Amino acid sequence: MTVADLKAHKKSLYDAMCRDLTEFEKNFLFISTGILAFSITFIKDIVKVETAINIWMLFTSWIFIIVAISLMMYAFLKSSWASDELWKKADDWMIEKNLYLDITVFQPEDWKEIKGLLNEVLHKTKKVLKNVRSLAVAIFITGLFFFAAFVSLNLQKEKNAIAEPGKNCCCKP
Repeated sequence: MTVADLKAHKKSLYDAMCRDLTEFEKNFLFISTGILAFSITFIKDIVKVETAINIWMLFTSWIFIIVAISLMMYAFLKSSWASDELWKKADDWMIEKNLYLDITVFQPEDWKEIKGLLNEVLHKTKKVLKNVRSLAVAIFITGLFFFAAFVSLNLQKEKNAIAEPGKNCCCKP
């Protein structure tokens, strides 16, 4: 194993971590912001806020979705910080061992040592990111549940108002 091999390994770890997390987080953020935009349109154009029932469900859904978005943004930052930490740990190790030339060959115990140092960061970070992502998804689904309940209740109310005109009217014929 050479220094060039370590650099290639370090780059592959960095790229894998970035690729895995970025796609999931990007899609999650698109869906979350889309739901928020739809909910605003729903309350603005379909069911007016003045006539909506259980408006607390809408606000609760917004809170859950915003918390989920915040967690996902934290996960994105955490993955970036971890990638930087991987690079730094490998670079510090090479400096400590005076390994500057790409053609320098590692001894097996050196390769085992650096792989252990990098895997320690990688596995710890992946565990944290898995937990943060799982929490964000659970909170997002909870927000969707509240939004779906709000939409269902208000659409049912609107349907009933159309089916029975004047029932809720305060005017006497």
